[in-house]
Amino acid sequence: MIKEKLVGNYIEEFGKLWDYANELLSKNPVITMKVGVTRTTPDSPPIFKRFYVCFAALKNGWKAGSRKIFGVDGCFLKGPFQGELLTTVGKDANDQMYPVAWAVVEKENTDVWTWFFNLLRKDLDLEWL
Repeated sequence: MIKEKLVGNYIEEFGKLWDYANELLSKNPVITMKVGVTRTTPDSPPIFKRFYVCFAALKNGWKAGSRKIFGVDGCFLKGPFQGELLTTVGKDANDQMYPVAWAVVEKENTDVWTWFFNLLRKDLDLEWL
């Protein structure tokens, strides 16, 4: 009972993910947002896998006024739900950090980073060398 009060009912909370995604889309219609789920069987309920967000205002701000370089990093999520938080941060004209995009993913591996970089490349109109 105590654990549920501290953590909450994760099934109920993950069920709200779609509401959160729809709310983001309704307030930011040009946002890039990807929600990835997996299913153990075709009839089973979806299981959260990945979530990517890049707001148009941040994307356009980076393109218009930030230095054309950015850093990427990942950090472990602690607590009852394991995963990684991937972030992209640029530097603005005042030498301040400027968030560009982020994702919550299941783990850090080549497939996940490729997925993240492909979305970022498309959002920022980058070309591979």
